[in-house]
Amino acid sequence: MKQTLCMALLIAPCLFGQINWTQHTVTNSFDGAVWVCAADFNGDDHMDIVGAAWDADEIAWWENDGNENFTEHILTSTFNGASSVYAADLDTDNDMDILGTAYLANTIKWWENDGSGGFTEHTITPGFGGAYSVYAINLDNDDDMDVLGAGRTANTIAWWENDGNENWTRHPIDTNLTDASSVFAFDVNDDGLIDVLGAGGSAHELAWYEQYGSLQFYKRTIDDDFGGATSVYAADLDNDTDVDVLGAAWTANDVAWYDNDGGENFTKTVIDGSFLGAGQVSVADIDMDTDLDILAVSWYLDDICWWEDGVTKHYITNTFDYAHSMYAVDVDGDSDLDIVGAALNDDAIAWWESDVVGIEEDNSKGVSQNAPLPTIIQGPLWVEYGSCQVYDIMGRSVTIDRITPGVYFIEVDGCIRQKIVKVK
Repeated sequence: MKQTLCMALLIAPCLFGQINWTQHTVTNSFDGAVWVCAADFNGDDHMDIVGAAWDADEIAWWENDGNENFTEHILTSTFNGASSVYAADLDTDNDMDILGTAYLANTIKWWENDGSGGFTEHTITPGFGGAYSVYAINLDNDDDMDVLGAGRTANTIAWWENDGNENWTRHPIDTNLTDASSVFAFDVNDDGLIDVLGAGGSAHELAWYEQYGSLQFYKRTIDDDFGGATSVYAADLDNDTDVDVLGAAWTANDVAWYDNDGGENFTKTVIDGSFLGAGQVSVADIDMDTDLDILAVSWYLDDICWWEDGVTKHYITNTFDYAHSMYAVDVDGDSDLDIVGAALNDDAIAWWESDVVGIEEDNSKGVSQNAPLPTIIQGPLWVEYGSCQVYDIMGRSVTIDRITPGVYFIEVDGCIRQKIVKVK
């Protein structure tokens, strides 16, 4: 293979500017690095990194000492064709576990965290042909985390039901999505039920699967002419309270946005039609201006880019050889979003430090520091205004912690996502 919290803030002023990115290498010896994610795995409040290496057949994580010095811990070196990783609390013990797929081994596994960064390997499913993408969510609303997977040679999107004791029952969603390459989940139609999204590379298709009744899914095609569809993501990109869809297509070289009209009719806009080998797409508030930006990687241009407000293109790097995946997270604890990436030909995991100017506190408004938080919305995350009760339709653990008077952090599954500085 080697060949080739956005938020409604009651504060002012906000200071933004051009973002400069400083690259830091975590490793350049992770043979065939293809996928990356991040979470706090050892409970020390520092952001660690986890990756998958195709050629090395490895899943590994890098422990952050708090000064962004990283120590490698290999979970497995026999995971044939390791293709993706994801972090989630699968056993609801308040620490972050690791999920991984192996394309050549046709397997999805998870590594149970003991809370201190010690991991025990478990198999979720063998015999899932070309396992390539994995995601975790509470799909059946039973207070435990289920697993979703995409299998390229199985041509299948499926989910594995967790019985609460991490015994897994497989349920197919679509067994005819040719070259199923990506899976995601979101309540697309705002009916309180989690829907599933999939991308099929050889099918050139993006689809969403509407959940109805008792965990039944009805396929609805978003785009059946999206050449080499390799990634799908969902979020309210235009802040109109409905869920839009984003996709990347590696043969069409497209990054595209599908605007939801509120009735799940999608209008396609190509954000970039010459992003050669578009390999992954996601969203985050990169510039902290309270709206969502688009992130994507280009396999063949060696690019990781972001589009401000979905329009203006900015480069994070254009020299990351065969940039294969990225993840937006606050690596250094300075309250802005950095970018972690994996590059297949560079055998590298790296992170780019953002210097985005943050948010200054305005003490002129006369609002009590104990007043309820304002409504905060980013993609799946919702915070109720009055009681500050927190819930998350993605099924993840969400908390708000007050660090000092007027300063709060939102955490998703134990990972700090956004700092809020409230007026006093």
